[in-house]
Amino acid sequence: MPKITIFRQACKGVDDCGICTFICPKQLFQASEEMNDAGYLPPEYKGERECTGCQNCMIYCPDFAIVVEKDIGDEAPDKGDENEQE
Repeated sequence: MPKITIFRQACKGVDDCGICTFICPKQLFQASEEMNDAGYLPPEYKGERECTGCQNCMIYCPDFAIVVEKDIGDEAPDKGDENEQE
């Protein structure tokens, strides 16, 4: 399961930006009820188990306010080791 980190102070908020709310294929972001120090309402992440780990939110965030960390277990297995012998 991917770990999502939102840097609230770096975010311009869902009302002024909101790219994460539109780009997430599972619609897992919503506006929080608490403003950051700049007066914006950053997103809250609401669906840990549903996240696909696509990283769209991290890639498209213009403020670099979202980080997606995939678990090692989420990565696709190697197709083969070059040193393996048959």
